[in-house]
Amino acid sequence: MKSQLQQSTSTRWVMLGVIAIGFVAMTFNWFVMPTTFAGISADYDADLPQLALLISGFVIGYGIMHIPAGFIAAKYGIRAALVGGLLLEGLFTTLAGIVDGYPMLLSLRILAGLAASVYAGIGIAAVSVWFRGREHAAALGVVSAAFSAGVAVGLYAWGPVEQSMGWRGSLILAGLVAMACAVLVLVVYRIPRGVPALLGTTLSGRSIAAILRNRRLWRQSMAFFGGYGAYFVASQLIGVYAAEERGFSVGVVALAGLLVGLAGIPGSIIAGLLADRLLSSRITFLLFLAIQGIGILTLPAVGPEMLWLSAALIGFGFNGCFAVWQTAPGDDPEVPPELIGTAVGLLLTVTAVSGFILPWLFGEMAASVGYTAAWLMIGLATLIFGLFVLGSSKVRPPAASVDAPPISEPSSAHPSLNS
Repeated sequence: MKSQLQQSTSTRWVMLGVIAIGFVAMTFNWFVMPTTFAGISADYDADLPQLALLISGFVIGYGIMHIPAGFIAAKYGIRAALVGGLLLEGLFTTLAGIVDGYPMLLSLRILAGLAASVYAGIGIAAVSVWFRGREHAAALGVVSAAFSAGVAVGLYAWGPVEQSMGWRGSLILAGLVAMACAVLVLVVYRIPRGVPALLGTTLSGRSIAAILRNRRLWRQSMAFFGGYGAYFVASQLIGVYAAEERGFSVGVVALAGLLVGLAGIPGSIIAGLLADRLLSSRITFLLFLAIQGIGILTLPAVGPEMLWLSAALIGFGFNGCFAVWQTAPGDDPEVPPELIGTAVGLLLTVTAVSGFILPWLFGEMAASVGYTAAWLMIGLATLIFGLFVLGSSKVRPPAASVDAPPISEPSSAHPSLNS
């Protein structure tokens, strides 16, 4: 019995590892585009708004697919959704390096965003079903760290590849990497025994409605509404602000931009360990949200010698919040395992709205009353929306169900096998 438990414990960490590798590939294929902008601009005579639209197009696809991705995973199974999402994202990225013409390139980035959304939400669920009630936050901290690592690879490490292979070759290779990781997920990932519905089951309107009406999930969504949108503002505009508004050097600006991303790797893991071992998820979330808020609020006051610290606080705090925030669907006993992906989709969809609203508000305020007021606005929004988490009723996490070997073969739970 003891050896079986040890085997199942090691198995779930293997499952976490392969999902984390997929997250690196997913986010890397998301953020690889900026390295190609010079080549795309030269080949297609694309101006800055057109290049920015390639980023927005991906985010549009990513934002609208979160809840439908949960439906797909519930009906066809978690593994099928994971593999399909990552495989298609890689395929669309590769095709973006092959096709000719800006309209086709933009269309493929939107499709890649749709596919990435499936992997993102269902990847969180795929980890939660193995770690429910047992080192859950720490496991999702690893996922959040993998997300940050993928961003760093796409934005910084892939530049030399693009320079040596050209923008088309770099996109083709990036897509092939994602497809290879999809095959790895297909070969390695399994679901824990005892939850055959995770292989696919019949959806009911009542169960879906129960998820969409879940007040705890809505409060959790709103608690991160400010912090989520504020991070997208800070990560994308801190360089513009520091260089153009404050006149800081290229080195100072580059270091700040790098730390906004990389500081999230230790932030997510530390927050996960704190939530699991020392503090409650609620307290850990508020602590790291405060760290993020402080980082944003200090931006107008710091000089070039301390900008890196504000940037690091923003990345550290955001990813710590993100790691703990993701545990809500898996820890809620009213959310059945096969609908964790749908519940995650609800969280991501609500907060995605802030990813559109807060950058727009920030831009309007910066243009009308200045950057200082704009930074203060999103910093305060980060902290104020966090108070929603205090209204969430406390629930006992469901017992972990990973003491048995994983299921590797289809079960009769799938509707297609019952006919």
